[in-house]
Amino acid sequence: MASYVKRCFIALIYYAIGCFWASIVISSTLIKSLLGGPSGIRKLFRRKAHDLLPEFAQKKFKHDFVRTKSGTRFHYVHTGSEDSPLMLCLHGFPECWYSWRGILETFGSNYHVVAFDMRGYGDSDKPNSIGKYHMHYLVNDVREIVEALGYEKAVIVAHDWGAAIAWELPLYFPEVVDKLIVMNCPNGRVFREFLASHPSQLLKSWYIFFFQLPYFAEWLIGLNDYESFEMLNKNEGGIQNKANRLNPDEIELYKHAVGRSIGTAINYYRAINPIYDGINLRKKTKQIVQPTLFIWGNKDMALDARMVPYCAKDVPGITTHIIDGASHWVAQDEPEKVHKLMKTFLENNS
Repeated sequence: MASYVKRCFIALIYYAIGCFWASIVISSTLIKSLLGGPSGIRKLFRRKAHDLLPEFAQKKFKHDFVRTKSGTRFHYVHTGSEDSPLMLCLHGFPECWYSWRGILETFGSNYHVVAFDMRGYGDSDKPNSIGKYHMHYLVNDVREIVEALGYEKAVIVAHDWGAAIAWELPLYFPEVVDKLIVMNCPNGRVFREFLASHPSQLLKSWYIFFFQLPYFAEWLIGLNDYESFEMLNKNEGGIQNKANRLNPDEIELYKHAVGRSIGTAINYYRAINPIYDGINLRKKTKQIVQPTLFIWGNKDMALDARMVPYCAKDVPGITTHIIDGASHWVAQDEPEKVHKLMKTFLENNS
């Protein structure tokens, strides 16, 4: 009973902070729109369906579906021979399989590279319940996908929310992880401790609390036909290398894969609220023993690079590389550098 009361109390704190940020974000958005006159007001309601996958993405890559033991159906894109070792790619928010296009094209000669839309994204299943996006479900998805594809283990490549899952996977299911490659996301322990002791990170993470509130986040992200997806390209937080920025067709792909299911994508953040339970999984180990490559773009505007060295405490076999000038979207920002680091790491740990 005491534990439940504590969880409810923490949940209320999450919602209270979310309401605080909602009052700031929504009021500033409305004022900006009103000051923009009729065109600014129209932006509040402008939105398209984005039901069709852009043609270039249909032709360039091989698309498939897999259903796991738990009954969840996942859409995935893959390259390479199915007789090769599995390289499984986990994307972040607000992304999809396409964020791994460089990995798909580069590593298909030596691996069966699979980039899937995680639950709640793209053409994968989208449970309505927020609790279905608890970390227990997410790590179990990865384990079951490896098995459903006919493998015992995989090289896990992950970024952002995918990386948050990847840090937990070898603790719950060490047997399915061959090697671990994570990008621009600290492990959960480091993030929680750093967040509690560094107000600057708390300010950077305002959106986590804002996302706790129903409807408001979906409304904000959907403004002006999902203009917020341009953040992948624009401002200080977007892809810094202009040669690698997304073209309009690629932005359309993200709107198709994420925009039309933005509510379930946001549920990843909502499910971290302690009021939601998982599926009673137990960690099998406290330390990651698999060879691990940790890549970080130091122009990340959402996550403080000072967290990077603390992640080594839980991973004795970690190799860390900072890519100077790269954004949070490091694999898309500097693909050549990322691929070179991955190749060296994989060769050294073959």
